[in-house]
Amino acid sequence: MLKLSSHNPQHACVIHITDTHLMANAESRFVGMNPEQSFHAVMQDVLARHRKIDAIIHTGDLAQEACPETYTRYLNYMQRFAIPFFQVPGNHDAQDCFPFSQTAPQQPLLLELGQWCIVLLNSAVAGRIDGSISAEQLGHLSEVLAQCGNRPTLLACHHHPMLMQSAWIDAHCLKNAADLRALLAQSAQVKALICGHVHQDSAQQWQHFQCLSTPSTCVQFKPRSEQFALDACPAGYRLLELHHDGQWHSQVYRLNALPEGLAQQQRGY
Repeated sequence: MLKLSSHNPQHACVIHITDTHLMANAESRFVGMNPEQSFHAVMQDVLARHRKIDAIIHTGDLAQEACPETYTRYLNYMQRFAIPFFQVPGNHDAQDCFPFSQTAPQQPLLLELGQWCIVLLNSAVAGRIDGSISAEQLGHLSEVLAQCGNRPTLLACHHHPMLMQSAWIDAHCLKNAADLRALLAQSAQVKALICGHVHQDSAQQWQHFQCLSTPSTCVQFKPRSEQFALDACPAGYRLLELHHDGQWHSQVYRLNALPEGLAQQQRGY
């Protein structure tokens, strides 16, 4: 367990970012826009709005061009804020050079923040777009949840365990969501699960807790679309206030404008 400090005696402040899709060259474009600039604009908004941040969690697809240069530049940028930050891989990431926050990539990472436990899971499967949490990792998760006891707990992974009613992206969901559901059915302390992958804001009740997806820091997917389609929504991120009595609050924030040059008519990438 990695213990983090909270700035506020009443609640902890966690920022959730996801799907930055950074390129090997910071000037390169992705579906017409510059993901580096959009990511930096999101981070500047985070810092301007929220003065006391306890942790930042990135739920994958950190890179579109997954190479050491991309990840090194990301790490150098994030380290300048002196805020603890953690990341799990997505399907576009390369696990052989991904900057894992844990020493054992197939084991959950447990963070302690105030009264809360935060558990980071690796749902990425090499060579696949969809995701799965390995049987080994589920076994470790069971042990971690037992270690958390009755402390309120937040989970994080890349792939969405709940359907989004979009046929094309739901084909690439967390394939063994039923196994995760069966384990978490016995874990009443779990309050929420945050994920990326779907490039949109959503909140669904899943048994006794909520599953939350968060907007990408670059481009957004059109909700309830049978085929790939970009949405005319700005980049964003999610704030989670984790109160020490087990209550929690979440809010999505977005930038004021679409990324410059966005190819809204593009039909895939």
